[in-house]
Amino acid sequence: MTAAARAYDRVDLVVWSGTGNTRRVAERFAESARSRGAEARVSAPGSADAPPPATRRLLGLLAPTHGFTAPWPIIKAALTIPHVRGVDAFVLVTRGGTRVAGRRLAGFEGTAAYLPAAFLALRGARIRGVGAVDMPLNWTVIVPSAAPDAVAAIVKAGDVQTDRFADRVLEGRTSFRGLPRLAIGILILPLSLGYMLIARLLLAKMFFADERCTSCGVCEKDCPQDAVHLRGKARRPYWSYQCQNCMRCMSNCPTDAIQGGQAWLLLYVWLVSLPVGTLAATALLSALGLWAPAGSIAGLALSYVWIMAAVWLAYVLLWFGLLVPRLGAVLSRATFTRGYRRYRGPGNSR
Repeated sequence: MTAAARAYDRVDLVVWSGTGNTRRVAERFAESARSRGAEARVSAPGSADAPPPATRRLLGLLAPTHGFTAPWPIIKAALTIPHVRGVDAFVLVTRGGTRVAGRRLAGFEGTAAYLPAAFLALRGARIRGVGAVDMPLNWTVIVPSAAPDAVAAIVKAGDVQTDRFADRVLEGRTSFRGLPRLAIGILILPLSLGYMLIARLLLAKMFFADERCTSCGVCEKDCPQDAVHLRGKARRPYWSYQCQNCMRCMSNCPTDAIQGGQAWLLLYVWLVSLPVGTLAATALLSALGLWAPAGSIAGLALSYVWIMAAVWLAYVLLWFGLLVPRLGAVLSRATFTRGYRRYRGPGNSR
């Protein structure tokens, strides 16, 4: 395509990716842009540089779907990335596709793409496209990865979806997909909000390293959120609340030592169900001579504090318990993930 025919001179892709699914989509989109003579850059949130003036520019935000909506890092990018007013922009998300009995099943993105697109539009961007690409389901803390042939088939189909979306947007046309799924996503938005505020925290505290851990530090180095830290004399990884459950640590661990404490998750759910915050708020407000209605702001705030504190304490007990030989042997086996096939993202042979 000649320079006169291309719609954009520069394409900036801001990508947040865990196992590499979304990164693959971004790189493929970038190659489509370069084949049209445009300069294309792929960067992480917060690292994009300022565009040159008087440039026909396209901005893209790409991220995986988490909890049927967009993950916090890409929402933050949509709200804070500079130089968006008057710029053409698009949002493209990946969603967990599967394959059953030889048939490919699409994932469900809910509000994952349209939510950040709305924030960009409110900041003055011209939204040219919103879409979703099916990539292999990689939530291996809960379910095992698909077989290699199924993964390859899903990736191949995802490449086709990416190319179709890129062709339309890079030619200056619009592409708005997933409106029926958006409607359902809006209906279940309270569920997505619950995931973002509470469930994500519980899932973050599921991760631990079993006896196969060599303290190599790959999980700490690779984490896109700086959420994994080697601690103590044993130098075992510890997951903080910064974790976004992107699965990069489980995918890249050289010894498959990283597990998900599914039994521990049941303990977290039980702790969260205890009405400690509501009882504390009622007692406090009653002592002050004030009435505490059910679901009061004070009760909700104290309940959230209780969740954060109780889950953190339970996780600390798990982390230290794993260092005790016999107890650690029991705790490390109280999960199904030891037998799960790990997901190796596109281009990741390990």
